[in-house]
Amino acid sequence: MCSAGGERQPRSLVRDIELNVLECKVCFERFGSSPARRPCALPCGHAVCRHCVSALCRRRGQEAAAAAGQVECPFCRRLGLLSLAADCLPLLQLAELLAGAGSEPPGGGRPELTAVFGGWGRLLNPRGLAVCGSSGAVAVVQDGEQGLGLFERGGRPLPGPGPGAGRLRYPLDVAVAGGGRLLVVTDAGDSSVKVFSWRGGRAELALTHGGFGLPWGLDSGSAERVVLTDWARGSLLQLTLQLPGGALLKRESICERLCRPREVAVGRLDGCIHVVEHPPASPGQRTGRRLKTFNSQGQLVRQMDGLGCSPPSPSPVPLGVSAIAVDAKGNVLLADGDSGTVLCVGTLDKWQCRTIIDRDLVRPVALACTGDDTLIVLDGGDHTWKVYTTRGAPNPSQS
Repeated sequence: MCSAGGERQPRSLVRDIELNVLECKVCFERFGSSPARRPCALPCGHAVCRHCVSALCRRRGQEAAAAAGQVECPFCRRLGLLSLAADCLPLLQLAELLAGAGSEPPGGGRPELTAVFGGWGRLLNPRGLAVCGSSGAVAVVQDGEQGLGLFERGGRPLPGPGPGAGRLRYPLDVAVAGGGRLLVVTDAGDSSVKVFSWRGGRAELALTHGGFGLPWGLDSGSAERVVLTDWARGSLLQLTLQLPGGALLKRESICERLCRPREVAVGRLDGCIHVVEHPPASPGQRTGRRLKTFNSQGQLVRQMDGLGCSPPSPSPVPLGVSAIAVDAKGNVLLADGDSGTVLCVGTLDKWQCRTIIDRDLVRPVALACTGDDTLIVLDGGDHTWKVYTTRGAPNPSQS
């Protein structure tokens, strides 16, 4: 029997595991469930993260091995077939177990797929999504004559604005305003913002506002305020609408000189605005994304390049952000369209990255959170919108 003084303290043991077992010994980043940080077992048995496997293949002097489909272990220098390098599941499961011990995703549990709606023929290349908080109705912008599709919470179609000529040419995003009475849509076809009135379950075009470069992302900060990104002019704008009709009262600039801003989300708790930039990729590199967070006064308070926060990590990993949302607890959720995953990167006060959905998605393009711990994901890969609920939350398909 060991004496009390000779026993390993559990906390110290966990720390030793994190430093000596769950850390890539090439880049010294912690293994995780994100695509680039997944532990990969080389043919020789040593494990490094997926990001470093890619870097080893591009290392100077290894061109011949890479061309032959081989990779050299940085520790034992053995060559092995790259096709035999696979996820090290024991390390991955251990990393996820220890990560789960210290934090919880939104709603206290891992979201589970509970319903799927739409499909080819009902949705056509969907791009934007919004949910009316009072009724739970879902609005989707897409290609085709029915550019604005409306659905009940359980998936039944509602009457749309109709295929009128010149109404929506190439819609990119949609937001709910006016307490659920207005739908605001960005239209890249004529560089405008269109406002639809929503009464009696039917949407009708009310107003069209022009004067933008290329309006893209939308989110509502309050009943009368909508936040908008202008991709062509690099602007983050706030539009104040006159209720109930939706006339534009004021157009204010929150930030200029952004680099190709697209996705945007507003936190209901703190009023922070989170916007995703799409800077051009360097030659031969994967296009990265940049997440910037502004407080309610328009001041930049945080920036994330790839998967590393400011100050940047030693080896930032590009993240193909395709959608963003903020849940009722202030957690920022990001969809990665390249890997078909959804990540929770925490709140402004507690910044941490964790994959919460890593299956059932093809190419997520939009996210929407409801107040009952339900997450709706618009999947452009199979033309559907999918409902994820956490344990204890009601199933929207049964409402």
